[in-house]
Amino acid sequence: MRPAPSARGGGERTFAALFAPYSKTFKILLIAAIMLLPALRAIPALAGDTAFVDVARVIDASLPGKAGQRYIDGVKADLDAEREKFKKSLGGVADNDPRLAQKDAQLTARYREEYSRVTGLLMGELKRVTSGWLKTNKRGFTSVLPAGMALAVARESDVNADILRLFNAVTIDFAKR
Repeated sequence: MRPAPSARGGGERTFAALFAPYSKTFKILLIAAIMLLPALRAIPALAGDTAFVDVARVIDASLPGKAGQRYIDGVKADLDAEREKFKKSLGGVADNDPRLAQKDAQLTARYREEYSRVTGLLMGELKRVTSGWLKTNKRGFTSVLPAGMALAVARESDVNADILRLFNAVTIDFAKR
C-alpha cells in the first residue's frame, strides 16, 4: 500500500522510511554523530586555547634542522661514493646489472633508515622544546598543534617565533647512535 500523496504532490514518508535504503552501519554512524553534536560545541572554546606551529618551517629554519640536513647530505654523498666504488669493483658493468641493482636497493634502504632516524631525532627534540614552552607560556595556551591541521590560524595563535628561538638553542649529535 502506498502512502497518500501530500498537497505538494509527493508521497508522505516517515522518518524511518527515509533511512530504509541505507545500511545498518550508516544508521549507527548517523546516530552516533547526532549524539556527539553537543560535545562538538565545546571545540570553538578549545580553539582559543590552542597555539599552532608550522613544523616544517620551524625545522627548516632552525639550526638543528640545518645541521640535520647537512648530516643527511653527507650520508647521501658517502652512499653515492660507496656505490661508485662497488661499481668499479665489478669492472665497469652497465647500470642495469642485477648486482648493481641489489647494491642500490641496499644503499637506498640504509639512506631511508638514516633519514628516518634523523627526522625522529628532530621531531623528538621539537616536541620536547614545545612541551617545555607550553608549560611556561604566559599567553594561556593549553595545547599546541601543527599548523597543517588548521585551515587558518590567527596571528595570535601562531607561536613559530617562540618555538624557533627555543629550538635554535638545541644541539643534536646526529652521528651518535
